[in-house]
Amino acid sequence: RRVLFRSAITKSLYHTESALNGFEQRLANEIANLENVVFWHKNIENKGFRLNGFINHYPDFIVKLRSGKILLIEAKGDDRDNSDSMRKLKLGQLWEKKAGNDYRYLMIFDNSRIEGAFRLAEGRERISKM
Repeated sequence: RRVLFRSAITKSLYHTESALNGFEQRLANEIANLENVVFWHKNIENKGFRLNGFINHYPDFIVKLRSGKILLIEAKGDDRDNSDSMRKLKLGQLWEKKAGNDYRYLMIFDNSRIEGAFRLAEGRERISKM
């Protein structure tokens, strides 16, 4: 069951978005406050846009930047066991290589992270420079 909420976070693509957990809400707020962000959207788990490869991966956010780049962002809060993180990261990186220069994939952790992913502050900084 999908829970919708009226987004109080600026630059949301729609008036209502899928519910966000605590870390996703903080990440969306950080993204929305970047000057180079046009919009963000919470991707719908198991129904929205997916990376179809050796697994089906539904990144948490789709973000459009003023540069024209489209970002797929997977949010990883510290409350998750992250057992599938490495597989999702590998698929996201493979998608990015094949999708072309205007597409990026980032996995952003709250505090802990795996190699190739970013912590929240690092991810925010990287996005701000794209």
